[in-house]
Amino acid sequence: MMGKISRDFFEKNIINKIGKERDEVVVKPENGVDVGIIKIGNKYLAVTTDPLYIDRTFGFEKAAWFAFHILLTDLYTSGIRADYMSIDLNLPLSISDDDFNKIWNVINEESKKYNMEIVTGHTARYANTDYPMLGGVTLLGIGDDYITTRDAKVGDKIIMTKTCALEASCILSYTFPDYIKSELGQETFNALADLFYNMTCIREEELAIDYGIKKRITSMHDSTEGGLLNSIYEIGVASNNGLSINRDDIIIDEPVKKVCKLFGIDPLRSISEGTLIITVNEKYAQDFLKILNENNIKSRIIGEIRDKSFGIKIFDNGVYRDIKPESDQFWGAISDGINKGLS
Repeated sequence: MMGKISRDFFEKNIINKIGKERDEVVVKPENGVDVGIIKIGNKYLAVTTDPLYIDRTFGFEKAAWFAFHILLTDLYTSGIRADYMSIDLNLPLSISDDDFNKIWNVINEESKKYNMEIVTGHTARYANTDYPMLGGVTLLGIGDDYITTRDAKVGDKIIMTKTCALEASCILSYTFPDYIKSELGQETFNALADLFYNMTCIREEELAIDYGIKKRITSMHDSTEGGLLNSIYEIGVASNNGLSINRDDIIIDEPVKKVCKLFGIDPLRSISEGTLIITVNEKYAQDFLKILNENNIKSRIIGEIRDKSFGIKIFDNGVYRDIKPESDQFWGAISDGINKGLS
């Protein structure tokens, strides 16, 4: 299986082997929970770790921007802003000083923008390392309170931002530009390529934090591996609730529909960094939806949290269907495209 390990592998091989459990760790590793939380005095330390993903298809500056925002998006789902970064760079021998500086300058400037300091790390060139995975990054932030997907409550409304398959569609456009132009036309290609700087959830997460976590915003989860449906499933499992979403309310931009059809993938089952799933107390949902749209973040209520007995379901063509975790369809599509020699 390409991409992240399965839920089954995680539960059989990792979750029961996390060392000595400590009382101050109040949020431990869990599927569908993007952060760990440690209670220190009357404060909470949020921690998240991810690979440093540098996809040269984007060019080094854009790739570094995207890598940074993947990391920051995860931490901000806790309702806590990032303060500190620890970074490990395992660089290929082929990387030039100039290309390294293109990456590092972006990381430095984005860290300044979000008021975060790089406090420690490791940097080296090694044989047998290659793009896109060039090491790992840990982000830490300190706050007065926190949320995770465990905190979604029955009655909460579910809001999604932007479009399904955002990341999958954008990466396909950068990887196979000639093929997409020839099959879908220049206008559709341009619309897909222009999605690039939408592949971040930071703006809507900041709005959510400012609006108020716990009482108003109860959870946030970015729609990455497995796409929107997997993210929805993870919220239900993590919060120990049922939920329902309506397929007709799910946002799928027209260019995204076209490229997903071209590559034979389901947009609801394809990676979508930049799409945020937010659960909001029903009293505040319409007000927060208005705030998002006023800030030019296309958003829509797509469902609600329900009692566990209901299950985790999507209403589609007049019928409720169970949502189950499945492999992300993007990885097979991009692999097939490369094997076919598409450009």
